[in-house]
Amino acid sequence: MAEKNIYGKVVAGEPYRRAGARLKEDADEVQIRLKVGSPEDYQPFIKAFHQFDKAHLVMLAEQGIIPKQDATKMLEALREMEKIGIEKVRMETRSGLHSGEAWLIPRLGEEVGGKIHPGRSSGDLMAVSARIFIREQCLKLMAASIRFRESLIKLAENNILTLMPDWTMYQHAQPSTLAHHVMSWEHPIERDFSRMKQLYERVNMSPAGAAILTGSGYPIDRKRTAELLGFDGLVENTRDAIFGADCWLGASTEAFTVPAILIQNLSRIAEELYVWYTVEFSLINLADKYCGTSSIMPQKKNPHALMWVRGAASRTYGRLVSYFFEMHDVCWGFTRQLNFDDILYALEIMTGVISTLEVNKERMRESVTNLDWACVTDLADMMVLEMGLPFRTAHQIVAIVVRHGVDAGKTQTAITTEMIDKAAVEYMGKPLGMSEEIIRKALDPWKCVERRKLIGGPAPERVREDIARASEKVKEDKEELASIETTLATAEKKLEAAIDKIISGS
Repeated sequence: MAEKNIYGKVVAGEPYRRAGARLKEDADEVQIRLKVGSPEDYQPFIKAFHQFDKAHLVMLAEQGIIPKQDATKMLEALREMEKIGIEKVRMETRSGLHSGEAWLIPRLGEEVGGKIHPGRSSGDLMAVSARIFIREQCLKLMAASIRFRESLIKLAENNILTLMPDWTMYQHAQPSTLAHHVMSWEHPIERDFSRMKQLYERVNMSPAGAAILTGSGYPIDRKRTAELLGFDGLVENTRDAIFGADCWLGASTEAFTVPAILIQNLSRIAEELYVWYTVEFSLINLADKYCGTSSIMPQKKNPHALMWVRGAASRTYGRLVSYFFEMHDVCWGFTRQLNFDDILYALEIMTGVISTLEVNKERMRESVTNLDWACVTDLADMMVLEMGLPFRTAHQIVAIVVRHGVDAGKTQTAITTEMIDKAAVEYMGKPLGMSEEIIRKALDPWKCVERRKLIGGPAPERVREDIARASEKVKEDKEELASIETTLATAEKKLEAAIDKIISGS
């Protein structure tokens, strides 16, 4: 039998899910956690819940959907909540999305507090709050990525003339400079900023008013709510606003994929530094504050910060895959996988690591000059340019030279005219007669770098151009980010001004 008096009753979890209405029993603790989540689950979204409650009340009052005197009482109560602490109050209600209503009804009675909800549902409450949360995280990641790019640009500026080998599959490939290598890290992070901005633009569209499927028959003003919340426009189709598979309830697929791409780029940089830091490579040294040691081996200086970044990348990929599995099904789950903290922390760690990195320039130079065969591509090129051979013929002759040299325990510094002639006879039946002067010119690592003056190459003048371009792009992106933040701050002021107007009765 239904309870005799359920009017005004608020219960934990979904405050409207009281025994005696549709259901006979109050929710079990398991049901509350399954549907609403724990306070820790929804804590990151509480500010967004609060913003939406205020904007929705303003719109309801302006549209005459609820009496302005009731809107005034609720808005004043929400400002009182702000003085107490919105996180504290809303988490204590254990009502998640509906924590505003769960707090207002006991304070103002259902005859007032029960008027906050016309024209919306848990659906757009979740979608709006998720979008506000995601856009805030986007802005944080955009700012952090700019700081990381600045650290990379500075490292490159200081190492334009730092000669080093570059690798494919961690085998010596060709001579390069540390600056050129570092700028190859900067470009993807620059693209990550662009991807985050595009994510922001798609996320910053308002689903408010869509309710759970078809909106409502109330004369709501969706554009006004969007304006007060700082959204750039509307997700127009009311079903798509809530159930769009690529942006279900605001937990955008891109909100998983774009950060995953960003941390993948960070993880690859971390991996390279991880290898360079080994005793076998000894190309860099990490600042002590980013390292740990061993409880048993006193000599250890372990690159814990880099290890953490790699682990954070794995966790991010796991959340991405989990989201795809949830979204492919007909009966979608309530995903709570969104977590930007790992990516933000990874950016901060990598910025610190790069800013404090010690470069072993002599070891880098020695590696490319004396230890391997990194310049022999240029030797083949000289056979084409100076001796008129087809490239494939030159390539094969040089490959034979390298094989003979490796068998004899030599490196590229030992190559002579005689070695080349021997290889040429083996391959094409006659000596080549290449002069020692041309050989030495081909095998000078620095000249190998200087010859690569093509756009984007490692020649110093090209790298300086790239650094200048990247520095200017950082400046542009900072200005863009500041403009977005100004727009959101303006919307927040507009919301508070609208509340003031309703409360004052003007």
